[in-house]
Amino acid sequence: MEKKQKRKKEDVKIKTEFISEVIGKPVVIEVGGKEPIAGIIVDNSKFWIKFQDVNGKIVYLNKAYLKTIIPLKKE
Repeated sequence: MEKKQKRKKEDVKIKTEFISEVIGKPVVIEVGGKEPIAGIIVDNSKFWIKFQDVNGKIVYLNKAYLKTIIPLKKE
């Protein structure tokens, strides 16, 4: 009888958060059906993004309502 070899499952890490790539960098954010907002992502939590617009105003955005985040400078 042949023995079946057990294959080890490779530890595959799936990246589910990309916000860390754009923290502190200029971005344009589209929220729902409203006009895009330009600014900088200051901080990030599980459900919220702390965002500073070009006028210096701090806005807290719920991630559930974000449509897109577009980085303005590519490094």
